[in-house]
Amino acid sequence: MLLTCGLTVLFMLWLLSLISSPSYASQAAIPEQAPKASFWFAPSAKEARNGLGYYREDVMPGETKDYKFYVKNLENTELSLKIYATDPIPLQNGGKDFKSYNAGVTHAGAWLHPQGPKDITLGPNEMREYTYIASIPDDLEPGQHIAVVAVSEYIEFQGPAVETNMVNTTVAPDIENQSGLWIVMDYELEKARHGLAIHSFKHDYIASGESRFTVSLENTGTILEQPTGYLEIRDTSKNIIYRNDYEAGSIYYGTTASMVSIARGKLLMPGEYEAYFEANYAGQKAWRMFKFTVTPEAKNEAQALMEYAGKIEVDGGIPDWLRSVLIAGVILISILVLLLLWLLVKRKKGDLEERISRYMNKGYSFERTRRKVQLDRTTFTLYVVKLGYIAEGEEPKWNQTLNTSQAMELSHNLKGDDDNVMKGA
Repeated sequence: MLLTCGLTVLFMLWLLSLISSPSYASQAAIPEQAPKASFWFAPSAKEARNGLGYYREDVMPGETKDYKFYVKNLENTELSLKIYATDPIPLQNGGKDFKSYNAGVTHAGAWLHPQGPKDITLGPNEMREYTYIASIPDDLEPGQHIAVVAVSEYIEFQGPAVETNMVNTTVAPDIENQSGLWIVMDYELEKARHGLAIHSFKHDYIASGESRFTVSLENTGTILEQPTGYLEIRDTSKNIIYRNDYEAGSIYYGTTASMVSIARGKLLMPGEYEAYFEANYAGQKAWRMFKFTVTPEAKNEAQALMEYAGKIEVDGGIPDWLRSVLIAGVILISILVLLLLWLLVKRKKGDLEERISRYMNKGYSFERTRRKVQLDRTTFTLYVVKLGYIAEGEEPKWNQTLNTSQAMELSHNLKGDDDNVMKGA
């Protein structure tokens, strides 16, 4: 009976955990196919090449600076490349990247000359040096100004098609083998302005049906920022449906990073939600609240995609009110089951006492009665002591039976309360 009780409680706890605890689907990683390096690109200045690996120095308004670079062909065949000056841009969620050779240049990359991409052809294992001249503006603002010199090579894609975020869409793009070197020009850094602005929020779905949240975060200051913070998605009851903490990579001044979070394995139910995004930087904080709606149609489409992709529907799949009702129901059922088991155990105990008294009063011996009720001798002794057939501390005379007067007296006493039963001993 105790084993049954314990198994029942464990089952109820397991059921309760299914209702209240989220599950997360595993996400298979797709290996990156990086092209083999065909060229070497490095600063000409030995101290830059062997130190930071890029140029960094203090500059003054109105001056010019020369920056030299080596490009070497690592192939045994002729190699065609493009070299150009450009601006850095942040990766998704921050990080080091730079614009393509055919993108516009608007910041410190515009200070470098020559401008525009230059086609270069290197013979087998040939190395050349290229010079870029930076013309520092007279009205230079205090801060950290960064330009990039980059080299690119386009290679025809040879691998299998790559799945995109569009449903059932694959592409086989050419691979751009490229490398960029930073030129960091500092001017009165202690006076640099710090600033971040949160501009927009978007909720959509990736191919697996999982929710994607995108916040645009702009660096409005004059120095690189690497903010930390978090995104929270809350329902109308202010319950946190999803939270993602982040540590952003580089966000360059004058650029905007897309801060992307994907709620793996979560399905949002139809309803109204709010998104809270916070960014902490240089002892300051920027935050903003956004509202968005999940329609029944969007939820159904997302659920179908999640099922197709083998994802697991988790916390958020059951409305809050229904989850509360289910939890309360499980708790109530657990209490009722425990109460029922307790009553059954108590009833069985009473049945045993009644059977022992009946057999003893009929003239059965202690041993024969013990066998009838199927108890071991130790347990049986406890019962007959309680029922008053022997005194506490005595051992039953197993072959002994009660005489008629003893049986009548004990039968009369057993009809009374527990105290009378004990007096019958």
